[in-house]
Amino acid sequence: MRHPKSIAGLCQDGTILAIRIQIQKHRQMLDLVKRALPGFLAVHCVDCVIKPDRLILYVDSAAWASQIRFYAPQLLSKLEQSTGFRPKDLQIRNFVASIGENFGRPRIVPPPVFIAELLKNSALSASSGEIKDSLLRLSATVGALRDTAQGKENR
Repeated sequence: MRHPKSIAGLCQDGTILAIRIQIQKHRQMLDLVKRALPGFLAVHCVDCVIKPDRLILYVDSAAWASQIRFYAPQLLSKLEQSTGFRPKDLQIRNFVASIGENFGRPRIVPPPVFIAELLKNSALSASSGEIKDSLLRLSATVGALRDTAQGKENR
């Protein structure tokens, strides 16, 4: 049976120091990544992991991950210029919060009132029956979502 090392043992053999150095490298790389991206995207970068042949960047949502992927070539070029490190691959992943965290129920943001009206007006001006019917159904659905969300807020 294998016994874990004591904290004192980890401190003496340099394991903790090596971990701290690795964390510092990751923080420095994350800072470089954030500086290489536009500010509105940089704020969504949560962490990164440096591998010999790739950089894994963690972001706070899939929507921002897809936006950052458009900047991958420029990002890799800037990282190479500033560090000499040119990974073959940049992977962008969602940061998943730990299971124990409780964020509560997601807040549903109802669409603005004008969206349903815009869809309805577009439907009424459409010449095709199929498009017209689809836009009218979509308009009704958007209006119902808005009414449902407002009803929950008033409780």
